[in-house]
Amino acid sequence: MKIQFLITGALSAALLSGCATNTTSHAVTASNGSKVSVDTMFATPQMNNNLNPDPLLREVSPVQSSAGMGLAVLGAVLGGGVKGNVFDKNTYKGTSIDTMREPTARYLAPKAEAKIHDWLEKNGGGYAYQETLYIAATQWSLIYTDMSAKNSNYDLTYRVQFFKRPEGGNAFSANITAECAPPVKTAPLSDWKANNYAKVSEETQKMMDACVLELENQLPRLLKK
Repeated sequence: MKIQFLITGALSAALLSGCATNTTSHAVTASNGSKVSVDTMFATPQMNNNLNPDPLLREVSPVQSSAGMGLAVLGAVLGGGVKGNVFDKNTYKGTSIDTMREPTARYLAPKAEAKIHDWLEKNGGGYAYQETLYIAATQWSLIYTDMSAKNSNYDLTYRVQFFKRPEGGNAFSANITAECAPPVKTAPLSDWKANNYAKVSEETQKMMDACVLELENQLPRLLKK
Protein backbone atom coordinates (compact mmCIF):
# COMPACT_ATOMS: atom_id res chain seq x y z
CA MET A 1 0.00 0.00 0.00
CA LYS A 2 1.27 3.44 -0.86
CA ILE A 3 1.07 5.62 2.24
CA GLN A 4 2.43 9.14 2.05
CA PHE A 5 2.95 11.24 5.18
CA LEU A 6 3.44 14.94 4.73
CA ILE A 7 3.10 18.25 6.41
CA THR A 8 1.11 20.42 4.04
CA GLY A 9 1.76 24.08 3.45
CA ALA A 10 -0.13 26.48 5.67
CA LEU A 11 -3.76 26.70 4.65
CA SER A 12 -5.54 30.01 4.73
CA ALA A 13 -8.71 30.65 6.67
CA ALA A 14 -10.56 30.81 3.37
CA LEU A 15 -9.39 27.34 2.38
CA LEU A 16 -10.35 25.87 5.73
CA SER A 17 -13.75 27.49 5.37
CA GLY A 18 -14.02 25.77 2.02
CA CYS A 19 -13.32 22.45 3.74
CA ALA A 20 -16.59 22.87 5.59
CA THR A 21 -18.55 22.73 2.34
CA ASN A 22 -20.24 19.42 1.54
CA THR A 23 -19.02 17.79 4.74
CA THR A 24 -20.59 15.21 7.02
CA SER A 25 -19.68 16.15 10.61
CA HIS A 26 -19.92 14.07 13.78
CA ALA A 27 -18.64 14.59 17.30
CA VAL A 28 -16.94 11.40 18.47
CA THR A 29 -17.15 11.26 22.28
CA ALA A 30 -15.62 8.71 24.65
CA SER A 31 -16.98 7.76 28.07
CA ASN A 32 -14.03 9.54 29.72
CA GLY A 33 -15.14 12.86 28.23
CA SER A 34 -12.62 12.94 25.40
CA LYS A 35 -14.09 14.12 22.13
CA VAL A 36 -13.13 15.27 18.65
CA SER A 37 -15.16 16.49 15.69
CA VAL A 38 -14.75 14.35 12.56
CA ASP A 39 -15.75 15.78 9.17
CA THR A 40 -15.99 13.72 5.98
CA MET A 41 -15.61 15.78 2.81
CA PHE A 42 -14.37 15.86 -0.76
CA ALA A 43 -10.83 17.19 -1.06
CA THR A 44 -10.38 20.62 -2.59
CA PRO A 45 -8.21 20.84 -5.73
CA GLN A 46 -5.61 22.75 -3.69
CA MET A 47 -5.23 19.67 -1.48
CA ASN A 48 -5.31 17.20 -4.35
CA ASN A 49 -2.57 18.17 -6.81
CA ASN A 50 -4.94 20.61 -8.56
CA LEU A 51 -7.34 17.78 -9.39
CA ASN A 52 -11.02 17.76 -8.61
CA PRO A 53 -12.13 14.79 -6.46
CA ASP A 54 -14.45 12.09 -7.79
CA PRO A 55 -17.97 12.34 -6.29
CA LEU A 56 -19.02 9.60 -8.73
CA LEU A 57 -17.04 6.68 -10.14
CA ARG A 58 -14.93 8.04 -13.02
CA GLU A 59 -14.42 5.72 -15.99
CA VAL A 60 -11.74 6.65 -18.53
CA SER A 61 -11.41 4.73 -21.81
CA PRO A 62 -8.50 4.75 -24.30
CA VAL A 63 -10.78 6.50 -26.81
CA GLN A 64 -11.38 9.36 -24.41
CA SER A 65 -7.68 9.63 -23.67
CA SER A 66 -6.54 9.63 -27.28
CA ALA A 67 -9.14 12.27 -28.12
CA GLY A 68 -7.81 14.52 -25.37
CA MET A 69 -11.17 14.54 -23.59
CA GLY A 70 -11.61 15.25 -19.92
CA LEU A 71 -8.98 17.83 -19.07
CA ALA A 72 -11.67 19.53 -17.00
CA VAL A 73 -10.69 17.24 -14.14
CA LEU A 74 -7.75 19.57 -13.65
CA GLY A 75 -8.74 22.13 -11.05
CA ALA A 76 -6.49 24.97 -12.20
CA VAL A 77 -7.40 25.36 -15.86
CA LEU A 78 -8.55 28.96 -15.43
CA GLY A 79 -6.35 31.74 -14.12
CA GLY A 80 -2.86 30.32 -13.81
CA GLY A 81 -2.99 27.69 -16.50
CA VAL A 82 -3.06 23.93 -16.47
CA LYS A 83 -0.68 22.50 -13.89
CA GLY A 84 0.79 19.02 -13.84
CA ASN A 85 1.21 16.50 -16.63
CA VAL A 86 -1.75 16.88 -19.00
CA PHE A 87 -0.83 13.55 -20.61
CA ASP A 88 -1.31 11.64 -17.36
CA LYS A 89 -4.35 9.42 -17.93
CA ASN A 90 -5.34 9.87 -14.28
CA THR A 91 -6.13 13.51 -15.03
CA TYR A 92 -8.76 12.78 -17.70
CA LYS A 93 -12.36 13.40 -16.76
CA GLY A 94 -13.79 10.44 -18.67
CA THR A 95 -17.38 9.44 -17.92
CA SER A 96 -19.09 9.69 -14.54
CA ILE A 97 -21.18 6.65 -13.59
CA ASP A 98 -24.28 8.21 -12.08
CA THR A 99 -25.34 5.06 -10.23
CA MET A 100 -22.00 4.76 -8.41
CA ARG A 101 -21.69 7.42 -5.71
CA GLU A 102 -18.34 7.82 -3.96
CA PRO A 103 -18.59 5.64 -0.81
CA THR A 104 -16.20 7.21 1.72
CA ALA A 105 -18.86 9.00 3.77
CA ARG A 106 -21.21 6.06 4.04
CA TYR A 107 -18.71 3.18 4.38
CA LEU A 108 -15.26 4.32 5.52
CA ALA A 109 -16.32 7.17 7.82
CA PRO A 110 -18.43 5.11 10.28
CA LYS A 111 -15.64 2.54 10.60
CA ALA A 112 -13.09 5.32 11.05
CA GLU A 113 -15.19 6.96 13.75
CA ALA A 114 -15.40 3.65 15.62
CA LYS A 115 -11.58 3.39 15.59
CA ILE A 116 -11.30 7.00 16.75
CA HIS A 117 -13.76 6.32 19.59
CA ASP A 118 -11.74 3.30 20.76
CA TRP A 119 -8.53 5.33 20.64
CA LEU A 120 -10.08 8.13 22.70
CA GLU A 121 -11.30 5.61 25.28
CA LYS A 122 -7.75 4.38 25.78
CA ASN A 123 -5.72 7.52 25.19
CA GLY A 124 -7.93 10.60 25.30
CA GLY A 125 -7.62 11.29 29.02
CA GLY A 126 -10.75 13.42 29.02
CA TYR A 127 -9.32 15.91 26.53
CA ALA A 128 -11.73 17.75 24.23
CA TYR A 129 -9.97 18.51 20.94
CA GLN A 130 -10.42 22.00 19.58
CA GLU A 131 -9.46 21.16 16.01
CA THR A 132 -11.43 18.99 13.56
CA LEU A 133 -10.10 15.76 12.08
CA TYR A 134 -10.97 15.64 8.37
CA ILE A 135 -11.49 12.61 6.14
CA ALA A 136 -11.15 13.80 2.55
CA ALA A 137 -12.09 11.63 -0.45
CA THR A 138 -9.75 12.35 -3.36
CA GLN A 139 -9.89 9.75 -6.17
CA TRP A 140 -12.18 6.89 -7.19
CA SER A 141 -11.69 5.79 -10.76
CA LEU A 142 -11.65 3.01 -13.35
CA ILE A 143 -8.97 3.85 -15.91
CA TYR A 144 -7.71 1.76 -18.83
CA THR A 145 -4.49 -0.10 -18.08
CA ASP A 146 -2.86 0.63 -21.45
CA MET A 147 -3.76 1.78 -24.95
CA SER A 148 -3.66 -1.68 -26.55
CA ALA A 149 -6.85 -2.57 -28.41
CA LYS A 150 -6.31 -6.17 -27.34
CA ASN A 151 -6.23 -5.26 -23.66
CA SER A 152 -9.58 -4.66 -21.97
CA ASN A 153 -8.11 -4.31 -18.48
CA TYR A 154 -8.98 -1.34 -16.29
CA ASP A 155 -7.37 -0.24 -13.01
CA LEU A 156 -9.52 0.58 -9.99
CA THR A 157 -7.98 3.35 -7.87
CA TYR A 158 -9.11 4.66 -4.49
CA ARG A 159 -7.40 7.40 -2.48
CA VAL A 160 -8.32 9.23 0.72
CA GLN A 161 -6.60 11.79 2.96
CA PHE A 162 -6.76 12.25 6.72
CA PHE A 163 -5.69 15.63 8.05
CA LYS A 164 -5.97 17.86 11.10
CA ARG A 165 -4.60 21.20 12.19
CA PRO A 166 -2.37 20.81 15.27
CA GLU A 167 -3.92 21.65 18.63
CA GLY A 168 -3.10 25.23 19.53
CA GLY A 169 -2.54 26.17 15.91
CA ASN A 170 -4.03 29.02 13.94
CA ALA A 171 -5.36 29.66 10.44
CA PHE A 172 -1.84 29.57 9.03
CA SER A 173 -0.62 26.44 10.81
CA ALA A 174 0.40 23.51 8.66
CA ASN A 175 -1.89 20.50 8.72
CA ILE A 176 -0.58 17.05 9.55
CA THR A 177 -1.75 14.81 6.72
CA ALA A 178 -1.72 11.11 5.86
CA GLU A 179 -2.73 9.94 2.38
CA CYS A 180 -3.88 6.35 1.95
CA ALA A 181 -3.52 4.97 -1.60
CA PRO A 182 -3.91 1.18 -1.69
CA PRO A 183 -2.49 -0.67 -4.71
CA VAL A 184 -4.76 -0.54 -7.75
CA LYS A 185 -6.83 -3.58 -8.66
CA THR A 186 -6.85 -4.66 -12.30
CA ALA A 187 -9.52 -6.63 -14.17
CA PRO A 188 -11.30 -6.61 -17.55
CA LEU A 189 -13.86 -3.83 -17.86
CA SER A 190 -16.62 -6.38 -18.39
CA ASP A 191 -15.85 -7.86 -14.97
CA TRP A 192 -15.94 -4.44 -13.31
CA LYS A 193 -19.29 -3.56 -14.93
CA ALA A 194 -21.05 -6.88 -14.27
CA ASN A 195 -24.03 -6.86 -11.89
CA ASN A 196 -24.13 -3.07 -11.63
CA TYR A 197 -20.41 -2.72 -10.85
CA ALA A 198 -20.56 -5.24 -8.00
CA LYS A 199 -16.83 -5.98 -8.24
CA VAL A 200 -16.04 -2.28 -7.98
CA SER A 201 -18.02 -2.04 -4.74
CA GLU A 202 -16.41 -5.18 -3.32
CA GLU A 203 -12.83 -4.19 -4.09
CA THR A 204 -13.35 -0.58 -3.01
CA GLN A 205 -14.61 -1.76 0.37
CA LYS A 206 -11.42 -3.81 0.79
CA MET A 207 -9.36 -0.72 -0.03
CA MET A 208 -11.33 1.38 2.45
CA ASP A 209 -10.90 -1.27 5.15
CA ALA A 210 -7.14 -1.07 4.63
CA CYS A 211 -7.29 2.72 4.96
CA VAL A 212 -9.25 2.46 8.22
CA LEU A 213 -6.46 0.30 9.64
CA GLU A 214 -3.88 2.81 8.46
CA LEU A 215 -5.84 5.63 10.09
CA GLU A 216 -5.75 3.67 13.35
CA ASN A 217 -1.95 3.51 13.07
CA GLN A 218 -1.72 7.26 12.50
CA LEU A 219 -4.10 8.45 15.24
CA PRO A 220 -1.21 9.16 17.67
CA ARG A 221 0.13 11.65 15.09
CA LEU A 222 -3.20 13.13 14.10
CA LEU A 223 -4.55 13.42 17.66
CA LYS A 224 -1.39 14.65 19.34
CA LYS A 225 -2.36 17.10 22.08
